[in-house]
This record gives sequence, C-alpha cells and structure tokens, in this order.
Amino acid sequence: MLQPLSEQQSLNRILIIEDEPDISDFLFETLTLAGYEVSQAYDGVEGLDKIAEFKPNMVLLDIMMPRMNGLDVCRHIRSTESMRSIRVIFISAKGSLEEKLEGFQAGASDFIVKPFSSSELLARIEAHLRIDTLARDLELSETRYRQLIEHSPDGILLFSDEKKLLFANSRFKSMINIKSESLETGASIKELCEISPLFKEVGSLIRKVQDTRLIVTRTVATNFQRHQPSVLEIRGIPSELPGSRVSMVQVVLRDVTEKHNMDRLLARTEKINSLGILTAGIAHEINNPLTGISNAIQMLQRDSINPQKRQEMLDLILANISRITRIIDDLRVFSRQERLDSDRFDLIPVIEETLKLLRYQHENKCVEMQLQHDGRRYQIEGSKSQFQQLMVNLLLNASQSIDGKDGLVKVEVAQASLPVPSAQIKITDNGCGIPEEQLEQIFDPFFTTKRDWHGTGLGLAVSHRIIQLLKGTIAVASKTGQGTTFTLTLPLLPEA
Repeated sequence: MLQPLSEQQSLNRILIIEDEPDISDFLFETLTLAGYEVSQAYDGVEGLDKIAEFKPNMVLLDIMMPRMNGLDVCRHIRSTESMRSIRVIFISAKGSLEEKLEGFQAGASDFIVKPFSSSELLARIEAHLRIDTLARDLELSETRYRQLIEHSPDGILLFSDEKKLLFANSRFKSMINIKSESLETGASIKELCEISPLFKEVGSLIRKVQDTRLIVTRTVATNFQRHQPSVLEIRGIPSELPGSRVSMVQVVLRDVTEKHNMDRLLARTEKINSLGILTAGIAHEINNPLTGISNAIQMLQRDSINPQKRQEMLDLILANISRITRIIDDLRVFSRQERLDSDRFDLIPVIEETLKLLRYQHENKCVEMQLQHDGRRYQIEGSKSQFQQLMVNLLLNASQSIDGKDGLVKVEVAQASLPVPSAQIKITDNGCGIPEEQLEQIFDPFFTTKRDWHGTGLGLAVSHRIIQLLKGTIAVASKTGQGTTFTLTLPLLPEA
C-alpha cells in the first residue's frame, strides 16, 4: 500500500542519483524547467542520505555508480518502510532484457535506456506521478468510506458468495452485544449461529438475495439486545460481478424499535379516534330512521288515523328499517379484515353485467352508460361479489351526480404499465363534480355531499375498503361543474 506523503513532501519532488555530472546537470535543467523541485546526488550512499533529507517522491537512478550501485540503492529503498512509496526510474546505458528484468526485480517502477529524449523522460515521469496521485486519491476515498461504514448508525456485515464473513463494523457488534474477537473474519454462517441466533435469520436472508439477486428486506423481533424486546430491520444487498452470480452480499441491520413502538402507538391512537368518529356517525345515521319510525308509531297509536294514513306510516316504518339494514350491511363490509370468497374472474363480464343492471334501473333517467375496452381478458383474483359491489357503488355515485339531460357515465378498461401487470379502470361522469376542499374526505365513513336519502354515507368508504381487499388502488380527480373520474388499479393474474 502506498504510504501517504507528509505535509512537507511535495508531489513533484525528484532526486537525481547519477555519477556523470553532464548527464546529471542535463536532467536537473530539464526537470527544473518543467516545474519540478529537483536535487542531485553523485553516488549511491550520498543518494540514500539525500532521500532522508530531501524526501522525494521520485528517484531517477543510474545503475553503474561508485560506493553503491543503483540496484542495491533500489533494494534498500524498497526494504525501508519510510522510503517504500518512492517511485524509482532507472536511467542506464545497460538496456538488455536481462538487465531490465534485474532492475524491475530490484523494485524499479520504470527503466529508461541511455541515450533518451527529454520528451520521453518527461512523459514517463508525468505518467508515474499521475498514477501516484490517483492511488493516493483512491486510498483517501477508501479511508473515508471505511470511516463512514465504521461510524454508521447501522450495523453492517459483508459476506462472500460462500456465506463467509468478510467484515463487521463496530455498530453491529454493539447492537447484538458481543465482543469484537467473537466475530472472526472467514467464519461461516453455521459458526456464527453459535454466537447469536440472529445469524440464522441473516443466513436465510443471504440465500434469498443470492437466489433472486434482488434487495431483500425483513423485520425481525429480538430479545437479546440489552435483554429488552427489540425490532430490527435487516436488508440484504447483492454485489454482482458482470456475467457471474452474486459474489458478495452486504447486510445492513437497523434498530427500528423506537419507530415500531411509535407506529403501534399511532395506530392505536388512530384506531381509537376512528372508532369515536365511526360511533358518532353510526349514532347519527341510525338515529334519523329511528326517529322516523318512532314518529310513525306515535301516529299509528291515534284512534283517529284513517286507513290511507295508516298504510303510509307502515310504509315509512319499512323504509326506515330497510335504511338501517343497508347501513349495517355497509358497516360489515367496511370493517371486514379479510376477503370473503376468492375467485379467479374476468373483469369485463362483471362490469357488463353491472352496467346492464344499472341501465335497467335508470331507464327513466337521461344517463347514458358506456363501456370501452380492447377485447382482451383481464383476470384478477379476489371476491367477485365484492368487485361487483365496488362497481355498483361507483357507478351509482356517478349517475346520481348528474342532474338534467345528456348525462354520460363512461367506463374505460386498459392495461397499465406498472411494476406488475395491472388493469386500470376509469369511471368518468359529466356530473356536478366534487369541490376540491372535499376530495380528501370523500372516502371517510359517513361523509356525503348528498342532501337526500340516496345513500348511507358509506358507499365510497366501502369502495375504498374493497379496493384494499383486492390489493389495488383508487384515485379521484374532479372539477366542479365538469365531472369526476375515479381510477382503479388492480393487479392482473399471469396469463396461462
């Protein structure tokens, strides 16, 4: 490894060790004019003394010299720790292949045969100094990288393709509370499992990374850290060589205990808040029809009520009971955690059936319903009945937003270019639209913009829940007075 230069040692300091004064002076003048800081010595012993005094980063060295020849000087430089990084270029009249090989075996960086041109000399010197600069930059970069890894807040491990430990930083050792000497470089996963049970999970993660060549992340609960329950996020990152299997796997361990506890606390708080909102909504929505039922019963208790009025009150009671039933049914879907039946079905026939049903129900209303698709099969997995309920909710919502004539509800189905093949369903109407300030609330339970009894205030909340159960997404875009578009994205099954 190259030794870093001291602050006093310049990157362009060159020592000439040459016993012929004319050649030495020529080299001195050439290098000085080129901008280098230059010093001279006239034999090997003087040259070694000058190296200690002048601290060059390059030596131009003759071979045949009095007191100590150039080969011995070069060997001394290479065997001395403080001089080992100095570049040595032989300049000699002896230029046979055997003599050059002997020079390189002694530790030379280059070999120039006399006579030589000054342009060749300067080009070679510049090339070697450039290599030195790049090597020092690389070493500095490596040092900084090692410091970053060593002082990282995450535990970092590096494993070979054979699952042998190559590196473990200090943070990892402190995370699992083990001594540094316990983690030996070259230890196998089996050996490491005897130190900590965590390595069993690490070994499984490495196998997954090697099989998939993808970044794999897992979250594991542990109780060995400070003898307290902890949660670690473990991430395996492949390091590949072109045209080969994974050669190394980097494993990053992050203590996410605090975040995990905070998420649980927030989820619990959100659940309590949601329960309060839901309870208030249920009470409000059910109280209205109960009030209607109570008033109707009081009317029926009067002796003076005529048969026609009695029938109206009975119809009102049945209508309110039906409304309460719808609210309860919607709440069941909204609160359901799992899908009901799981089917493999094509979206298009279900959408066509739903449109046919709604066209019949709205035959007296001037709303045209269209379906556009490319004729391909869009197969998904999930509850067919829930998907149909989703379409009914959204199509009813669209048709009820249209007042007056020339209403249009258009359903477009196409394949989406996403990370996984997906069906994209757009439901667009030319109705009244939704005010921008209300868009963030439309999926909340019991939120509604309708002033009559068309809905329970749960339709879009139920639709949002069904989309989650189908592992899809739903988005909305709307402009007041122009209409609304709901966009559904559902993952497709692979084609058989």
